[in-house]
Amino acid sequence: MPRYYRDYKGITIRDRWRLEGEIGAGGFGQVYLATDLKTNKFVAVKLCYLKANPGNSSLQHESVFYKMLQNQPGIATLHDIGSDDRQSIEFMVCDLLGASLWDLLGRCGHRFSLKTTLMLTDQLISRVEMLHSKNLLHRDLKMENIVMGFGKENGKTAYLLDFGLSGYFRSRDDYITAPDYRLAGTIETACIAWHLNRPQSPKDDLESLAYVLIFLFRGYLPWSIDGDSDASYPSSERALKMKLSLPIDIICKDMPPQFARHLKYVRSLKYNDMPNYSKLRDMYQRLMKRMGYEYDGVYDWDLTEKEIDSTKQPPSDAIPASTRDQSLKQENAVAQSNSPIQDKPFVQDKPLVQDKTLVQDSPLTQSKTLKRKKDEDNREDDQQDTQKQTIQPAKKRKPVFTEKVTDKDQDQPVTKRRRRQPKVQTKDASTKNAQEEATTTEKVAETNETAGKNVPRGKKPATRKGAHK
Repeated sequence: MPRYYRDYKGITIRDRWRLEGEIGAGGFGQVYLATDLKTNKFVAVKLCYLKANPGNSSLQHESVFYKMLQNQPGIATLHDIGSDDRQSIEFMVCDLLGASLWDLLGRCGHRFSLKTTLMLTDQLISRVEMLHSKNLLHRDLKMENIVMGFGKENGKTAYLLDFGLSGYFRSRDDYITAPDYRLAGTIETACIAWHLNRPQSPKDDLESLAYVLIFLFRGYLPWSIDGDSDASYPSSERALKMKLSLPIDIICKDMPPQFARHLKYVRSLKYNDMPNYSKLRDMYQRLMKRMGYEYDGVYDWDLTEKEIDSTKQPPSDAIPASTRDQSLKQENAVAQSNSPIQDKPFVQDKPLVQDKTLVQDSPLTQSKTLKRKKDEDNREDDQQDTQKQTIQPAKKRKPVFTEKVTDKDQDQPVTKRRRRQPKVQTKDASTKNAQEEATTTEKVAETNETAGKNVPRGKKPATRKGAHK
C-alpha cells in the first residue's frame, strides 16, 4: 500500500459526512462508508491525498463524467465534491452501492452460471451504449468497476464505477491529437489497443467487455496473471502475445458460440466504426430464450444467500434467558443405568408377549425353528431327517406287473400260479440283477408249458422247413 494512505475513520468532512470505516481502496484513493448527518443515510466517500497527484486532480476529472451522466441508469448519483485542507485530501460523495462482481465471484465459486452471465450481459451492453452515445469511453472495464445496486429497488441493477481513466472519443481526423492512453486499463481485460499504446474507440470498450463476460462465465482468462497495469512489465507483453496469437475459439472454449462471435465482431471493426449494440443484445437474448431462462432478477449470489440463511441458527443472545438450557429438562428423558446391559425389556416389546391374539396370529410364533434346542435334540432331528430321505424314494416307486392276454389263452383253463413276492428295493445292485434273471427264467418256463399243452395228440409240433434234414 502506498505510503500516503492513512486511516480517516471517525473524521467529519464539512460538518456533514462522517466517515465510518474503509470499504475499498484503489490505485488512486480510498473509499469509505460515511453517514450523512442531515439525512442520517449511508453514502460512499472517495478520498484522494492531495500530494499524490500534484497539479492533476483525479477526483475533479472523474466528477465531470458523473455530472454529465447524472440521472442515467446504472450511474451513481453525485452528492458533493471538494477538498479538505486540514486533512490534505480531496473527496467525492456518491450513492452507496453494493458489492462488485469481483467480490460476488468469490461468493459463487469464482464463476457465474450462464443465466446470471446473460442477465448481466444485457445490462452491461446497454451501459456501454449509453456512454458511447455521450461520446465518452470508459477505458477501464473490469470486474472491480462493475457493482450491483444497494437495497430492494436498486439491488438488481448493475452500475459502472471509476471514471478516473475515462475520456472522450475522437474521430480519425483527430487521431494525432488524441490523448495518451498508456495508463488506461488493466492487463487481464484491457483491449489490444491499450497494449499497443494506441488511442481507443467504442469497439475497444466492447472488446474489454467481452473479456469480462468470458471471465465471469469461465472464472479465468488464458492470460490471467497478477501484476501492475504498467505496460513495461513482462506480464503485459505475455498477455498481448496470447491475445494476438490464440484463436478466439480457444479463448472461448467450452462456452456458447455467442461469446466468440462477440469478440470476433468487435475485433473486425475499424477505429471509426460504430458497433451495432442492438445486434449484440439480440444475439444474447435469443440464447437466453433458447436456454429457457427468464429475466427474473434472481442471480447466483441470491441463491447462495438463501442457502446460508436457511442453515443459520439464532445466536444465543437472541434466545430469552428464561428458556435457555431448559430443553433437556422439559423433555421426558429415558432412565439410564450404569450397567451396559439393559435389565428390563423395552416398552414396545411388551404387547407382543402379553396379547395372546398377536402371538397366535403372528407367523413367527408358528415356526419351531425360533425356539432354542439342546445339542441332543438337534442330533435326533438330524437322524430323523436322514431316515426320511432314504425311505421316501422307496415308497414312491412301487413295481406294477401286467400280463398280455391272447385269444388262445381265453379258451384254456387258468392255471394256478405261484404267488410272487413283492420286490424289495435294496441298496445292493447285484441282488437286484439276480432277482431280474430269476423272473425271466420263470416266464420262459411258463411259456414252454403252455405251448406243450396246446398241441393235439398224435401230431408233432410244426417246425420250419429246412430245420431238420
